Amino acid sequence: MPHFPRLLHATLCLLLFASCVGTGPSPDPHSSYNGPVSLVALISRPLSWEKLEGLEQWLDRNSSNASSTDVLNARLELADGRSTFARSDQNQTSAAVLKMRRERAISDYRIVLASTSASSSQRARAQNGIALVGGSYTGSPNYQTSTPGGGTTLTIIPRAQWGAAREVPDHMSRHQAPWSDIIVHHTAMKVGSDTSQAGRSAELRVIQRSHLGKRDPQWGDIGYHYLIDPEGRIYEGRRLAWRGAHVAGLNDHKIGVCLLGNFDLTTPTTASLATLERLLDDLRTRNQIPRARVSYHTAIATNATQCPGRNLISWMQNYRSGNQSVANIATAPKPTWSRAGTVR
Repeated sequence: MPHFPRLLHATLCLLLFASCVGTGPSPDPHSSYNGPVSLVALISRPLSWEKLEGLEQWLDRNSSNASSTDVLNARLELADGRSTFARSDQNQTSAAVLKMRRERAISDYRIVLASTSASSSQRARAQNGIALVGGSYTGSPNYQTSTPGGGTTLTIIPRAQWGAAREVPDHMSRHQAPWSDIIVHHTAMKVGSDTSQAGRSAELRVIQRSHLGKRDPQWGDIGYHYLIDPEGRIYEGRRLAWRGAHVAGLNDHKIGVCLLGNFDLTTPTTASLATLERLLDDLRTRNQIPRARVSYHTAIATNATQCPGRNLISWMQNYRSGNQSVANIATAPKPTWSRAGTVR
């Protein structure tokens, strides 16, 4: 009998603990995922935001050491889930959030299609997924995006084609809708003499290595979302699934576009400016970004910078006012100083 109160107390504690664990609310979809780490277990679960968060974390932790088949299957499962929620939540969620879900799904589908390791069934699943979510893929290794006015397309060279190193998710943050601004930069580096796509791709790899080598904080990828070479080619940089790293402390909701070259010392080529204009127009149309929300690094930076160089700044100011003219590029006076060799 003397031990009865102690026994009763212990029993009640166990019952209360079991009750809390077994009947508590479903996990918040934005909280840390504590579910199974096995990909097979994740894929077998019914669709939920918790499942999609688990797939995101599985990819973040295992992309570098898992088999390509598993990585592609995880991306497909994640893309299918986002696509499903984008369609089912049309009357319950804002247009910006729905658009972000569709874009993230298309981004993962395109990674599968660009992979040389993808099986025929994986490629078919990705192509069907893109069609279902309302995107397009031409079968070319380059991405195609329609431009305002229709009839023409912008060709965007994907990461795999220019030899981008694998992204490091631990050092990046996921983009949260919407995209509200576009910020233009230059690399502030002299471009090489090899004007071929292979030559420019090599320059991009140098820039990416420089960004991956940054510390305090560490960067998980090249900082810009798009890069344009002097010949007018567009390259996919950091995927739009991730927040950029191109304006210190102010990267939220800002798409980063960077031209290769130092435009304190030289003038952008007509080809690069024509492409820049088309890309900016396309990004503005697809993301409902006003012309006044297209800016450049030094206009919003809190630290000292001359990016994107005075010769590109003059063009950007005209673009913002709607008076840009690619055919007649005004050359600014030659600067008295330069930061050539640095990557912004």
